[in-house]
Amino acid sequence: MPSSNRRKQAPPPLGEARQSQVLQMYGPGAMVDLPDYAVLIGGLDFWNDRGCDPIHEPRLLRLAQQATGAARVELRTPPKEVDPLKNISGSIKSLRFPEWSVVQKKIPDRQAFGVNCRARLLVHYNDGCIKDWKKYQDQDGEHPLVPVRFVMACPHGHLSDVPWRDFCFRQFRCKNSERLYLLEAGTGNDFTQIFVQSESGVTRKLADALIQEMNPLGDCQGKTPWLGRYSRNAEKCMTDEKPTKNRLLVRSATNAYFSETISVISLPEEADGLAKRVTELRDELEGIESEAEIPMALKYNPRLKSIFEGVEPSALWQAIESQRGGSTGEVPQPKDEELRLLVGPMEGVSSSAEDSTFDAAIWTPDHSPEWFQKAIKRVLLVRRLREVQALVGFTRFTARTSSLGGLPIDTSKSNTRAPLANDLRWLPASENKGEGIFIEFDPNTIKDWASSDAVVGRSAQFRKAFANDWLKSRGLDTDQFPFPGAPYILLHSLSHLLITEMALECGYGSSSIRERIYANSEIGYGILLLTSTPGSEGTLGGLVDSGKRIVSSLERAFERGQLCSNDPFCSEHDPNHQFDIRPTHGAACHGCELIAETSCEQGNEFLDRAFVSQTVSVVDEEDDPSFWSFINPEAK
Repeated sequence: MPSSNRRKQAPPPLGEARQSQVLQMYGPGAMVDLPDYAVLIGGLDFWNDRGCDPIHEPRLLRLAQQATGAARVELRTPPKEVDPLKNISGSIKSLRFPEWSVVQKKIPDRQAFGVNCRARLLVHYNDGCIKDWKKYQDQDGEHPLVPVRFVMACPHGHLSDVPWRDFCFRQFRCKNSERLYLLEAGTGNDFTQIFVQSESGVTRKLADALIQEMNPLGDCQGKTPWLGRYSRNAEKCMTDEKPTKNRLLVRSATNAYFSETISVISLPEEADGLAKRVTELRDELEGIESEAEIPMALKYNPRLKSIFEGVEPSALWQAIESQRGGSTGEVPQPKDEELRLLVGPMEGVSSSAEDSTFDAAIWTPDHSPEWFQKAIKRVLLVRRLREVQALVGFTRFTARTSSLGGLPIDTSKSNTRAPLANDLRWLPASENKGEGIFIEFDPNTIKDWASSDAVVGRSAQFRKAFANDWLKSRGLDTDQFPFPGAPYILLHSLSHLLITEMALECGYGSSSIRERIYANSEIGYGILLLTSTPGSEGTLGGLVDSGKRIVSSLERAFERGQLCSNDPFCSEHDPNHQFDIRPTHGAACHGCELIAETSCEQGNEFLDRAFVSQTVSVVDEEDDPSFWSFINPEAK
């Protein structure tokens, strides 16, 4: 067949990732090691959004608009996998990064500060000896290239290559063209044993790059290469009204990329009715710019006229604005809205219909002990729920903090959210369906416990450490993030113990079970344990079935909190200890309270099993702040 008639095949993709991984690890600006290359995931401008299905969730859309500042933005699923039939080779574009590599060629050892070191040639991609970023050719033949594992970034997410010549010769915009070598005296990641050396012998320790006072890497230039190789912020990168200093960053380190996501549990009324129809017909409604244009648009579009017959123009316009993210007014805390649903009546809200997004039933045990009746108001078996999550940005070095109510907190002074695109028109989102258990606690019992002297005294310790250490380290104040309070710490700590306990019998691993803690004195108190996955069902029913044995599960969780393998050191931990960096931890460690951070809504912060159960550090029962002793005196 002549080549002119032959269909040109798209090249195969360099790598693949699941849609759920895109939101957590491989979003725009993430550095990824592929088999042959190191790449930087491009911004949303470089993504192929063909086949990206729209997701209807007005509450999440309003939150995303508020977080990103985008006037018009949509929620869509990440690009789908490769489709050879449609000649789609890759839906997420990436850029080669970093631009510096080391040559895998055996050369004689070199000395640095009197120490014999292994040496490798350090080269830039525009070196004339480099072929296709993968091979280095010299008189001895071709040699593999390995991307250098060090780059530099700033806390605001900006990223660039280390200026190795500038660093080696201690001179910015250095013109020296000598060959450079990366020397290693050890086998680990000890920066004091890693050096950069020129052909003439000028040597510098990589550890010097860690000394911020020296500013060895210079001021941040605001580079955003994932938005284009030479892209940078128009405004100068500043922190506390001073130029931001670059920091050394290991590409594969866990602090190289923190995705910032927002998630909500869908309320039943938002998945049906007018809002859903507006989302499905958003393309046909795109031309409507005001409420006054609605009658004319319906008149000349019979399809729209039939679908929205009987709908008031004002209601339709409000739904259109909500779908576009254009609603005004203060956005309510998403968890408060969810709590009102979970503590409210289920009649008319829960539905077992196949297309329903929420199906729950109240579970009443046949026989419940006195402590259970005193502490637990009701148990809700959530047979079906829908969770929607959206990626709104990312950070480096440290993750951004969200409020206990689920809203992002502005920490732009110290840790700005990095942009996802030059022109933000849509956000990657995932729609997961699953199951859960909601445990509603008696508010009067919680308040009585929280007002006891022992709880007030221990809570004061947390409040002091929270104000003196935790807030200051994140550049926050009490207006942005108020102290959670003893009820939240209690429910959060009990939730972790309960997750560990229920994972033993429900069929899900503990890392698959997640939590949402609700502690609102005006609405109620509760723990929602859930699991969700993409797909039509997303549930095996194991968690709901375990909820029918919630009495025994709670009792074992309370007992589990009494002893830790690291006791007495764990139980005696003081959050205000001057040599400890855990100001939000009481009796909590990897042996008892800490779980996978993907399961915890606060990254394993605000935990203390002493609020849950009596620990070995309690000497006087009057000083016992445990909830278990409060509701079950026989347990003392």
